[in-house]
Amino acid sequence: MPYPTPRPPAPNGPGHCPRCLRPVIWCVTSHQNTQAVDRDRNEDGNQAVRQDHTGRWLVRQLTRERPTPEAGENLHMPHVATCPVPAPRRAPAPRVPRGRLGVRPIRRWGR
Repeated sequence: MPYPTPRPPAPNGPGHCPRCLRPVIWCVTSHQNTQAVDRDRNEDGNQAVRQDHTGRWLVRQLTRERPTPEAGENLHMPHVATCPVPAPRRAPAPRVPRGRLGVRPIRRWGR
């Protein structure tokens, strides 16, 4: 096969949270990352969600330059903020005491 097999598409559209099983909408950000937002509309939300002409769900963060939803956008809350089962915290990496690396010993010749 001359070309590698394509990656499966990211989940997009209505679905469920894998941790709490609540209904969410899987959206794509402007940087092509996947983000889950709550399925219910929320006027206190800070994510503007819309569906484009191909059926993809797109999301953008409200900013100072664009503080209100535009045509076809609805406000939703990011699911990370409302999920009752948060992601597990990663343990910090163990600290390795740093010795003196790369220091050459001094030899005094002729003494």
